[in-house]
Amino acid sequence: MMLERALIFAFAVFTALIVAPGAQAGSSATLDHVRLDATLEAPLQPGKTVWVAIHQHMDSGWHTYWRNPGEAGVATSIAWTLPQGVTAGDIRWPTPERFSDGTVTNYGYAKDATLLVPLTASTTAKSGIAHLKVNLLACEHMCIPEEATLDLDLGKASGTAAMFEAARRAMPRPFAGTARFSLDAHSVRVVLDLPQAPAADAVAVFSAEQRLLADGGVARVRVDGSRVTWTMPVEAGAKAPASFSGVVAVAGQGAWAFTAQPGVFAASPTNAAHDNGLLAALALAFLGGLILNLMPCVLPVLSMKALALARTGSDNAAAKREGLFYLAGVMATFATMATVLLTLKASGAALGWGFQLQSPVVVLGLALLMATIGMNLFGAFELPLGFAGAGDHLAQSGGAKGAFFTGALAVVVASPCTAPFMGAALGFALTQPVLAAASVFLALGLGFAAPFTIVSFSPALVRLLPKPGNWMNTFKQAMAFPMFATAIWLLWVLARQSGTDAVIIGLAVGLGIALVVWLCRITRGLWSWVVGIAGAVALTISSALALIPPAPSAQPMWQPWSEQALASARQTGRPVLVDFSAAWCVTCLVNERVALNDATVMKRLKEARVVTLKGDWTNPDPAITAALHQFGRDGVPLYALYRPGGKTEVLPQILTPEIVLAALENAGATAAQSR
Repeated sequence: MMLERALIFAFAVFTALIVAPGAQAGSSATLDHVRLDATLEAPLQPGKTVWVAIHQHMDSGWHTYWRNPGEAGVATSIAWTLPQGVTAGDIRWPTPERFSDGTVTNYGYAKDATLLVPLTASTTAKSGIAHLKVNLLACEHMCIPEEATLDLDLGKASGTAAMFEAARRAMPRPFAGTARFSLDAHSVRVVLDLPQAPAADAVAVFSAEQRLLADGGVARVRVDGSRVTWTMPVEAGAKAPASFSGVVAVAGQGAWAFTAQPGVFAASPTNAAHDNGLLAALALAFLGGLILNLMPCVLPVLSMKALALARTGSDNAAAKREGLFYLAGVMATFATMATVLLTLKASGAALGWGFQLQSPVVVLGLALLMATIGMNLFGAFELPLGFAGAGDHLAQSGGAKGAFFTGALAVVVASPCTAPFMGAALGFALTQPVLAAASVFLALGLGFAAPFTIVSFSPALVRLLPKPGNWMNTFKQAMAFPMFATAIWLLWVLARQSGTDAVIIGLAVGLGIALVVWLCRITRGLWSWVVGIAGAVALTISSALALIPPAPSAQPMWQPWSEQALASARQTGRPVLVDFSAAWCVTCLVNERVALNDATVMKRLKEARVVTLKGDWTNPDPAITAALHQFGRDGVPLYALYRPGGKTEVLPQILTPEIVLAALENAGATAAQSR
């Protein structure tokens, strides 16, 4: 994505050498679809700053682009040649418009728009002539790169005060309210506290972060009093920026340019329902924690603890101790996870509930732990190693230590599960101040620990449990099977993360653990330590190999276009479809998503054995430019279907699946006749 944007920017700078009209003298230029005028607010003086206005007037139906053009397009750029001692600042952009057809969203300007640029003179600078080269992309159904070189006398004013005042009114004002953003694995969320409450349908947010957002994503805007929450999908693996900038526009109020900082969000000053919202989130979290006990990933651990509780028999003090330490283990682990999660969220990391299971190392470790505990429950061996001592206590012993670590393990294995009501509560927590967010996590922990703790504190319920006896050995062995099932599920997760090779390596590591444990049992003294340390090192190295991702195998359907590739394809006697497009062409992207990538169309292309070639004009390519001129075109998109027998059909610029399918049917009939 970053490389693609860099290539688009390079294209905007250099493409005029090939396709744009020659430079035009003077402070005005009339191009194919836009008129440009450059004016100076006041004469340039040493040590002062003056403003230049670049005004554009578009033909009807055409538009240019904002600093973030959106999913396609290229932002307007200006290259300056200035007298010595004079420097140009960044472009000040007016509030943009949104152009969307439901599949591709862009930002830019139709009709009139004025860009402002500050020129600053040093104390020794002298007035002279400024040359500014303006590169822009003009788009309707097709896109045409255009360029103009304007001359501006810095010694005299050429614009009216009213014109510059109107241009400044069109600029977004600095945002004085609170602006915060957070990023998780799927989306970015920006929260803005506006000066006054807007109508729900009067708010538009324009992101200036072009590289972060996912193509084809749909933004969601929520208005709660004076608080606006804007959420947008992000590219996979997107890294959080140091800040998030953009423009928020409110009909009837104006527009503001904001720069949001990462972090959690303070309560909205106008949201009187905040306290009720927190209470509702606490209730939902507690209820979600209760239901979480019924999830398949939690039941095996709770079954182990029920077995330990049954061993207490009628010892009420021991049962209460078990319940209290189980509660402590659950709450301590929830508090630790909440601290880590909220800290990383505040720094902008892309994390969410269950974040630790995004690591293949953690998933493999849990799978091996579950398998080891299962083998222990099944009676295959005892675990004398310090590493597994906790597992031994977890699996079969009572007491404070076993209860505490059972609670901790239950929380860890419960994290990939999301019970009903949990989602809303956690979503609320991750947008609140630290104390409110932490309270939601702790309420979830209380709900999660409540059933076992209540049973342990109720003598009547404890007495309902069967008395200790031989049945406990049978039950202990039966509990090994849920442990094995949990290990299998975790290995499936590992396969989705790192491929089937990682699963094979994980199984080999499991075999190694069993071998090391067995060798430690039959050795004594120093040899036991040697075997244990050597085995731990070997298993650590083997586990690291499980992180190797699977090699990609898919091949693209569309091959690069060239004159030679086209000639070779036509010699096969098969139909050839050529897609001349560019990454900055909105219509091109729409046609690809709506028509060319349609499942029925792709199936028909394969059935008809159509050779598909793509001419990518994102960067200047003289060969593609010449090919476009052969069809009387100076822009993209262009779709050419070469039928067997020499006939060529140019498809419409706006495609639908039906148009492509009909053209392919005609091409198939022509091919049959030629044979």
